[in-house]
Amino acid sequence: MVTQLPLDGVPLVKTGPSGVTIRPAREDEVETLRQIERSAAQAFRLIEAFSWLSVGEVQSAEVHHALIEAGTNWVAVDDGDHPLGFLSAEISGRDLHIGEISVDHLHQGFGIGRKLIAHAIEAASARGLDAVTLTTFRTIPWNCPFYERLGFYILDEDALSPRLRELLDLEDTQGLRRDTRCAMRLDLAQ
Repeated sequence: MVTQLPLDGVPLVKTGPSGVTIRPAREDEVETLRQIERSAAQAFRLIEAFSWLSVGEVQSAEVHHALIEAGTNWVAVDDGDHPLGFLSAEISGRDLHIGEISVDHLHQGFGIGRKLIAHAIEAASARGLDAVTLTTFRTIPWNCPFYERLGFYILDEDALSPRLRELLDLEDTQGLRRDTRCAMRLDLAQ
């Protein structure tokens, strides 16, 4: 439970959904997942340099369908089986690469993202993979610092695999300036 003080000084009590579980995303949920990503992006509205992300493109339906087929698109649902967030990943070599993690704006801050990450780590470990990787913003609190608290570490430029280097370069061409981004890795115990 999180207590916040709004402008009028009266405490608001936010309670998260009970009974959140992680399961594979379904084909009929793709548009809902796209709406969740749009909702999650609203967190960027207040950061001037990144506010454009709040109205930017979201992961395509085609990518969602392909990752559902591959078994690497998971959804966090409440006890009524309503999607609250999702994590999309792909297997690349010996790594599971997280391409997108989004939690609906109204459900952020309750540990749903951590549950999705933990599930992805468990899935990667169960498949015998070596690591989980991702790219993210260096300084936004719910990005790099969040992942560091979960055990990920920033890869120095000389430690980047060709795949991660190419991905960061591609992101740069899409408006995600390279100097604001980093690649991170979590090594899995074998």
